[in-house]
Amino acid sequence: MMDGGLRYPFLDLGRVNERYAAQLKEACARVIDGGRYIGGDEVERFESELAAYCGVRHAVGVSNGLDALRLILRGYIEMGVMSPGDEVIYPANTYIATVLAITHNGLVPVPVEPDRVTMNLDSRLIERSVTSRTKAIVTVHLYGRPCYDAAMRDIVARRGLKIIEDNAQAIGASVYGRVTGSLGDAAAFSFYPT
Repeated sequence: MMDGGLRYPFLDLGRVNERYAAQLKEACARVIDGGRYIGGDEVERFESELAAYCGVRHAVGVSNGLDALRLILRGYIEMGVMSPGDEVIYPANTYIATVLAITHNGLVPVPVEPDRVTMNLDSRLIERSVTSRTKAIVTVHLYGRPCYDAAMRDIVARRGLKIIEDNAQAIGASVYGRVTGSLGDAAAFSFYPT
């Protein structure tokens, strides 16, 4: 309860999902009836459809966005692209999962302040944070706005950096004629309902 008796309800997912209720119930029934809660036809179909939607070759379902980011970074370490102690630039105003994915892999998080208008990583400030140990930028698309521009493209091209997209909040947004999830070298999605 706020002052004056006003209430600010949390997102009403029942109302949001109402028009999809029949489809959602059918999909849940297929999973329940099939008995495959991990992997299976439904997950494979989803992965194929997500990859096609983003215009990328592969999509792999994992448990959540944090694990997706962790596995991307772990993959780069296993491939020899990164090593523990290397630096990864990220936006200072992101959710903790972004930082945890970096630190859980023994990498060093390097925060960069957001743009005051978009609240996305300010690409004008990236260059001053790049060192010889910097290997990647985790760009977090916030509030439905892609965090990707010509300045960021230029920096990664000149410095040989990887771009990893944290695409939890801008699925379907586009820039330069491409949807988020296809802008960088790898992308992590989260399907938290907000």
